[in-house]
Amino acid sequence: YQLGKNIAATVTYYDVMDFPLTSFEIWKYLVEHDKASAAMEPVPLYKVWDILHSEQLKEKVAEKNGFYFLPGREHLVEERVRREKLSVQKLKRRQKLVRVLAAVPYVRMIGATGSLSMKHGEHGSDWDMFVVLCSGKIWTGRTVLTAFLHAIGKRRHGTKVNNRACLNYYVTDDNLEIGTKDMYSAHEYRYLIPMLSFGMFQIFELKNRWIKNFHPNFSLTGLASVWTVPNSSFLDRIRLVLEKLLNYFDFEEWLGLWQKKKIERNPKTHLEGSLIEANNRALVFLPTPRGPRVFQQFKERLDRKSTRLNSSHA
Repeated sequence: YQLGKNIAATVTYYDVMDFPLTSFEIWKYLVEHDKASAAMEPVPLYKVWDILHSEQLKEKVAEKNGFYFLPGREHLVEERVRREKLSVQKLKRRQKLVRVLAAVPYVRMIGATGSLSMKHGEHGSDWDMFVVLCSGKIWTGRTVLTAFLHAIGKRRHGTKVNNRACLNYYVTDDNLEIGTKDMYSAHEYRYLIPMLSFGMFQIFELKNRWIKNFHPNFSLTGLASVWTVPNSSFLDRIRLVLEKLLNYFDFEEWLGLWQKKKIERNPKTHLEGSLIEANNRALVFLPTPRGPRVFQQFKERLDRKSTRLNSSHA
């Protein structure tokens, strides 16, 4: 009975993002209906499949072409297929860019997050980037990466958004554990696509095993993604030469002071509910984080669905 409630909750949570799920995805991203209850244990895929086709979920979950969604939301299936085709094209373009970014000084890992990592991008959408930089060089690394992307016309700024890199989350390679541990963060980093440095990504997953608190079927990734750029000894040599040059001049402290003042003056930094972090180990720029809004809509849909079902059985 509890597993059925968790399956319905999972479909409802992703319905907030207009994202119908396959049975495998429901199993992989299974969430708890009620965090106050006992923690979930991992469940096999066949049990999820059985309950999906049981009487318990007959009125709660609908299916079309192998996708599961809330009743009345059939149109999301075609929308997901359309967005997935579009996202594949965007990921191909982004992969070409990441190949070049392997030579940028102090960059240790790049991941795709946001709608693109779900293959749910849209025309005009940007490329959310999760960037890991060398410890002790976060300010220099951010400056160099931003300047390079701006110079080649691939940095998001102002009205220039489509197919441009959105640099909103940096951490250093000695600070891979995500600070915000909630349902949305668990979703975000479960979907993360490692595009540069699969080895660093495996360490990232080990550091963030707390995801299992929200997704009981979480397991460490064993194989690199098709979107992961293979290591290049040539680009690694270029990066090392550039790092030695920058280490010689060492502008880290000055760049840190300059950027902190700039961040403090930005009005978005002081928006209510904003998630802004700027220190020597993390740079996070989320003036309007999506997580709280998604969770609120998730709870509202669960409540509405529960009310309707109780009324129909009264």
